[in-house]
Amino acid sequence: MNMLKKKALQLIERQLAKTGTVLEVRSWTPSTFYEVDLHLPGVDMNKWNAVQHMKTKVAEYVYRDYTPASWDAETQTCTLYIDASHDGDGSKWVSQLKRGDKICYLGIGGTNAKPINGSRILCLGDSSCVGHFLALEQLVGKGNLSGALVINEENHRKEFAHYFDTLLEAIPPQLSSNIDNLHNWLKEQQWGSNAVFIAGNVAMVVGLKQKIRSLPDFDGAIKVQGFWW
Repeated sequence: MNMLKKKALQLIERQLAKTGTVLEVRSWTPSTFYEVDLHLPGVDMNKWNAVQHMKTKVAEYVYRDYTPASWDAETQTCTLYIDASHDGDGSKWVSQLKRGDKICYLGIGGTNAKPINGSRILCLGDSSCVGHFLALEQLVGKGNLSGALVINEENHRKEFAHYFDTLLEAIPPQLSSNIDNLHNWLKEQQWGSNAVFIAGNVAMVVGLKQKIRSLPDFDGAIKVQGFWW
């Protein structure tokens, strides 16, 4: 990063940076997926009518977007569900977090993922969007959202099924392409009046959207959110 960009980011941090406190960190087995409980003082979570994203500092001059999920507006607490299976600044940051640490973030803003009147929601994605879909489920209410997440680790799939009371399914990567994994799962489902939300790897999101659009019996809404390349 050149000096001009560094100075600009320093200015933004001085003006916008906020802090939260880590209440607890839980790693799944193997330790490539984490739950991070946060206290975010001053955040009015009652206003959240769409899935949010936090621009979180994970290294000097490096920020990553994470989804605050499982929030409690009264206590101003939430949980980040972070896939750390890729070797990067975010994975290194979360693996070193511990209770009592302070985190820095530049703000919290809404995404295009929100309830759609009159529609049940079908979600398709990978392990990077666990928090994204759990947050959406909190907004639409249990029973109004279902779907599938491709999760590579067998034990992570077991932990997902054990920890969360949800209609979301953790499915194994039976094929090399998650586009095909999710498309095959989708062909076995009843569409009804579902709207489809796709999130995760950008190439997967684009390819799966194209496949769904080509299905002869689908005429619903599709919303997408790419998280990583």
